[in-house]
Amino acid sequence: MKTKLLFMGLFAALILSSCANEENQNTSDLKLKAEDNNSLAILQSKALNDLRQQFVFDAGEERVSFKSKSGVKIDINTSTLRVKGNPVSGPVVVEYIEIFGRGDMLTANKTASGISNQSENQEAAAPLVTGGEFYVNMTTEEGENIDDGAEYQLTVPTELTGGDDEDMTSWTGEEEDTNGDGEGDDDGDVTWDEDTDENGDDKDVPVEEGAYILTLDRFGWCNIDKLEQFGGEKTNIFVDVPNGFDNHNSKVYIAFDGQINMMFRIDDYDNAAQLFQNINNVIPLGVQCHVIFASGQGNQWLYAVKSLTTVPNGVVVFTQGDIVTATQNDVINMLNSLP
Repeated sequence: MKTKLLFMGLFAALILSSCANEENQNTSDLKLKAEDNNSLAILQSKALNDLRQQFVFDAGEERVSFKSKSGVKIDINTSTLRVKGNPVSGPVVVEYIEIFGRGDMLTANKTASGISNQSENQEAAAPLVTGGEFYVNMTTEEGENIDDGAEYQLTVPTELTGGDDEDMTSWTGEEEDTNGDGEGDDDGDVTWDEDTDENGDDKDVPVEEGAYILTLDRFGWCNIDKLEQFGGEKTNIFVDVPNGFDNHNSKVYIAFDGQINMMFRIDDYDNAAQLFQNINNVIPLGVQCHVIFASGQGNQWLYAVKSLTTVPNGVVVFTQGDIVTATQNDVINMLNSLP
């Protein structure tokens, strides 16, 4: 164990849980250096691009509908399409992404955590259960963006995420512009905010005949979600990752057992202690979960998994020997097979 962990003696427990069953594949030969810090971002960007779908229609049609690969129906009111305030004519290109399960949420870097209007702690992002994350954009054939205000609707089968849930609300995702270039966050992180209606109330997502009905008039990221209402006491969690890794070249996530449509990222990093941490008391005590370490080397994914039952201020330790090399599909299958 690295000496940086000595200061953690004040905490109640050090969790050295069992790691994933897969055997390490020549990780001793990997160059685990912080300066090789772009592989994970590249891999996650590729995974996101793999999910892109495209549809083309003529703006002269009264209404148009498409079905995505998973069966989501996209209905568009073409009469509301404008570019710089002017009605659109000719071909319109729809760019569309849909994300449902843990595997795509992690590999495409679109995990679900946010601050609900009902959150007790308005400063801390908490885990969200998703009924589907979506990206929608429309452009003319020449590449001009269609104005916000266009009316369209997503009809999302609830069977994709475990069945009807009447508590789902609408959320908007914003990619943070950390580098100031107006292009969003360098690695595509999205912050989710709960939508409200004209009265300031949560914007519910109705369920009709086994489908969520999400009505929209803006482009970008949107989400059908609810805040996971974990009962009982909450705690913090700390994660020690292998030598050579930090928040520049790796990420840490939690998958809660029994929640196949939830993936929570531990995104705070203490440079002095060299630990990933969640210190906002949003992790429930006594729940079973898996902590996932993710990084990349060239075109290969690196990951490690440990199962645990949460305890007060617990520490999870990953070593270099825990790391498994894998393809993108390997990672997705591993995540989707977790309990």
